[in-house]
Amino acid sequence: MIHWAKQAVRKLIFLPTAEDRVREMIQRGECKTALDIGCGYSSILSQFRPAIRTVGLDAFEEVLNDARARGQHDDYVLADILKFNPESILERVGGRRFDLVMLFGLIEHLPKRQGFELLEKCERLTCKYIMVLAPNGFLEQGPEYGNEYQRHLSGWFAHDYQSLAYTVYGENTKALRGYAFRPRYNFPGVVKCDAMLARLLRVDKNHRWAFNLLAIKDVRGVPAKLNVAPR
Repeated sequence: MIHWAKQAVRKLIFLPTAEDRVREMIQRGECKTALDIGCGYSSILSQFRPAIRTVGLDAFEEVLNDARARGQHDDYVLADILKFNPESILERVGGRRFDLVMLFGLIEHLPKRQGFELLEKCERLTCKYIMVLAPNGFLEQGPEYGNEYQRHLSGWFAHDYQSLAYTVYGENTKALRGYAFRPRYNFPGVVKCDAMLARLLRVDKNHRWAFNLLAIKDVRGVPAKLNVAPR
């Protein structure tokens, strides 16, 4: 009961996050398998196991080894994110397309053309959903932690996703988030303040105030809404 009450209050105060939207898919029974492309050493998907079977894909073996040591996924695939063949990936994990393909914090590290090519490949990997989370527009970032791949090479806007039939939601605020997604200011509760301000500004719909954009595509297309029996 207490957990239910906390969840209800949270929904009133904060906008849905990417994690919330994945959770809803799982609770509806729509998502039982997922692929995390550019998974890194941790994934938001791990918290939903064993209700969902997850596969982590990354180009770096040491990253996958770290993820395996942390028990992040059920299976792991070592593959070049820019060069992999979707069909060969599917063969390595049983041949069936995933319910969800996720790219979080990845596409902004690629040149724009290669980013669009990666999104096209994702459509061949899923039978239902693609989720992309990236900064809103171009956000400068250098090769942090000595890793050249941390550099940002492209900016992604709502219209980029919408032109490909994605539904786009804003997350967090430009007012309180900055370089590398870190808070702009150092005071207690800044993260909660950011979430509350995002609600007040309705950044889910008013993208100009949003720091991140979450883009979701159902590759099956728009579901029927009229609920009228055919004649």
